[in-house]
Amino acid sequence: MIDDIQIKEEAAWEELRQKVIKRQRSRRIRQILMPALIVMAVVLSVAGGIVGSYLATHRTEPLVLPDTVKVRLTMTVADLIPLQPEDFVMGLEGTDIQVAFGDGYDPEQMGLQIVPLVLTRGRETSTFQVQLYRFHLEPSVTVQMGQETQLNVRDYVSDTSIDATFVTAPEEGACGIFDIVVKCRGREYTVKCVVSEDIPPKGTGKEISVEAGTVPEPSDFVENITDHTHVTVTYKQQPEFVMMSKQPVTLVLTDLFGNTTEVEAVANVVPAENGPQFSGLDTIYLELGSSISYKNGVSVTDAQDGELTFTVDPGDFDSKVAGNYTVLYSAVDADGNKLIVPRTIVVESHMGQIVRENAQVILDQIIKPGMSHDEKIRAVFNRVKYFVWYSGSSDKSSLENAAYEGFTKWAGDCYTY
Repeated sequence: MIDDIQIKEEAAWEELRQKVIKRQRSRRIRQILMPALIVMAVVLSVAGGIVGSYLATHRTEPLVLPDTVKVRLTMTVADLIPLQPEDFVMGLEGTDIQVAFGDGYDPEQMGLQIVPLVLTRGRETSTFQVQLYRFHLEPSVTVQMGQETQLNVRDYVSDTSIDATFVTAPEEGACGIFDIVVKCRGREYTVKCVVSEDIPPKGTGKEISVEAGTVPEPSDFVENITDHTHVTVTYKQQPEFVMMSKQPVTLVLTDLFGNTTEVEAVANVVPAENGPQFSGLDTIYLELGSSISYKNGVSVTDAQDGELTFTVDPGDFDSKVAGNYTVLYSAVDADGNKLIVPRTIVVESHMGQIVRENAQVILDQIIKPGMSHDEKIRAVFNRVKYFVWYSGSSDKSSLENAAYEGFTKWAGDCYTY
């Protein structure tokens, strides 16, 4: 009996303890939640004010267009034309209406597409759905000369749903690159027509004087250029005109279609007016085996720098071997103007010197001022023909000995002549 009473009391106390714990837990929760609820209420109040202010500020209204502003609801245009949203609206001048493409516009798409066009003015806005049809227009077509009749408008506009005609076309027999006009659905477009040919250009090379150290325009060497198109002239190899001599020059003529022709010309290189000037470079006649002084009697001057130093390149000169040699004399002034002058050195035997002196005496008699090259040759031929009689024999030990007989005895055979 006592035990039962004790159990009931313990149960009652446990129940009371649990109730106290629950009250304490509820109190703690309220203490934690109340500040959080207050903060949330403040945040929501502020956010509501911001949203309300934003909506009040950004509230849009329908845009009513002025009578002077019209929207093109349909448009057909070639892909050569870059489209701007303003192209769809007429009468925008003097208004503050802004135009933009909406989402969904594909500038690369050919054919029909619906384009959202957004017009705004302040908080007023309106969106129009316009129909755009784009087609491909070939910017350039090439045909061969003489085949203009084969030029077809469908070479430019392959979309057969687009009516297309030529407004202008190349003249028959013309050659080159021409602007022509194609009309498509009432709009005119300017495109290119290339009338090509495979005939190379023609021209004649000529000789011109060139100051040492300069390089003329390649076209200065060519005349009588003919072709159906514009022709450019270039050097086959970039020249350097510094040696005083006649130099061959190869020019390349190229027409508009890449057809080429090579033309040979001559550059007669002369000392530059303000560049180095050599003196004393006459031909040297040297007896076989004799010594030589390359610089004796030679000088070079410049209009600005006065007397200059110079160098000599003897090349393969050998005084022990008879023959004609070329020795090069070079000088450069302070401005970098360079000049190379070739000098001839003739190495000959003693008999050769005698023969040459005899020949010079006769040349001085028969060559007259103003004679052409051909006239000089004829004078030499006549002198030999009419003044050397045929004896049937000659000294054939050397050319010099046979010539000496002809000059002194005025007799000989074919070898002498």
